[in-house]
Amino acid sequence: DVYKRQQQDLISPLEEVKTQNVAGIFDTLKIATIGNVDAGKSTLTGVLSKGMPDDGRGCARQRVFNYSHEVENGRTSSIAYEIMGFDDAGNQIIPEHFNANKNKYWADITPRSSKIVSLIDLCGHEKYLKTTIYGLAGLEPDYAMIIVAANMGISKMTREHLGIALALKIPFFVVVTKIDLCPENIYKETMGKLMQILKLQSVNRKPILVNTQKEIETAAQLLPSDRICPIYCVSSVSNVGIPELVKFISLLDRRITVTPQELNQPAEYHISDNFLVTGVGIVLNGVMKSGTIKVNDVLLLGPDSTGSFKPVQIKSIHINRVPTSVAVAGQCVCFSIRATKKDAVNRQDLRKGMCLIDPKLKPQAVWEFEAQITVLHHASTLKVGYQAMVHSGVIRQNATLMEVKEDKSLMRSQDRGLVRFRFMYSPEYLKAVSYTHLRAHETGRNLVCRLLLE
Repeated sequence: DVYKRQQQDLISPLEEVKTQNVAGIFDTLKIATIGNVDAGKSTLTGVLSKGMPDDGRGCARQRVFNYSHEVENGRTSSIAYEIMGFDDAGNQIIPEHFNANKNKYWADITPRSSKIVSLIDLCGHEKYLKTTIYGLAGLEPDYAMIIVAANMGISKMTREHLGIALALKIPFFVVVTKIDLCPENIYKETMGKLMQILKLQSVNRKPILVNTQKEIETAAQLLPSDRICPIYCVSSVSNVGIPELVKFISLLDRRITVTPQELNQPAEYHISDNFLVTGVGIVLNGVMKSGTIKVNDVLLLGPDSTGSFKPVQIKSIHINRVPTSVAVAGQCVCFSIRATKKDAVNRQDLRKGMCLIDPKLKPQAVWEFEAQITVLHHASTLKVGYQAMVHSGVIRQNATLMEVKEDKSLMRSQDRGLVRFRFMYSPEYLKAVSYTHLRAHETGRNLVCRLLLE
């Protein structure tokens, strides 16, 4: 009887989410869209989410962009979100009438869906690479969709994004776009180069050009194994290949699953963005790392620039722009917060790398950390005084190399060793055994090494 009660206590938060929330909120799969600039990432995101082909002049991507300057120059400079809804039979849910307001559009799709796929549209330009790494490391997508324009071939940034996905151990598949614009000889050259890259020892993926229903089912089943890389050839204007891609996405399962035990752990929520909404106040957007959070719960917000944490209360919870009363580990969630009686919370106090944490964890921010690093690629050497950008989940801050241990004075490409770093501007909340990345400041030397915090 005691064992049964313990098991019931573990399962109750999960059951509460499934029963009291509208259908589709819990089963949300995240796919990050990456690739070179002008490859058609935002256009394909708009076509997949809205179920309508592009007109060839950018109408699909205009439904995805967040800012007017993105519409004007046609390039993504921020992280954009769209959703795809599917019923129990795997058919995509499309609203009868398109609405540009995402609140209304998402609220129409979510209640009618048994499965939600969140498309995370990331930046392709090298200028915004830090935003792309931030999205891949902080938002924890289940899969990455690498977009390659058939008429542009494999660019430097395509290789860069592929390397980031490999380092973060995110399973990926490739979508070759603009096949209706590409001459036959250029298309064959692009496909040949793509196959060659995927077969490299450092990538080690078997390329599969998907066409039939059986191939779609096999690709969806084997993608999490990191042994294959499905390839889809599509046109966002003529709609060629889009139905096959939609079917493949509908068959994918969540890679990051949550156990009942994880739901009963102390709550930890990583903030990826924040907003000031008129009539509502401060709204946080981010990912639940562990535990369960309900309306009116009191959590610690921090660390701020001094390393302190402030208590705040949860006013409301939204998932996929739909209100709910509980959020659990693994979900992308928006919280509206208010300060307690003692401490005021202003938006200017919020910064990259902050979290909401259960007071039971007694969190502490740190200035310095040790890490076991592997230098993947660097043009010169790493030694004391070297500075780089640290990416660890939602943390994004410059750090200085303070010490190289294990009787080493410097490190070169392919070297491994234990080092000590110090953040340059403010302390951060770090946990042991976290995958972290450093990005050098030199153009073209972005991904430097992989760290395992100890």
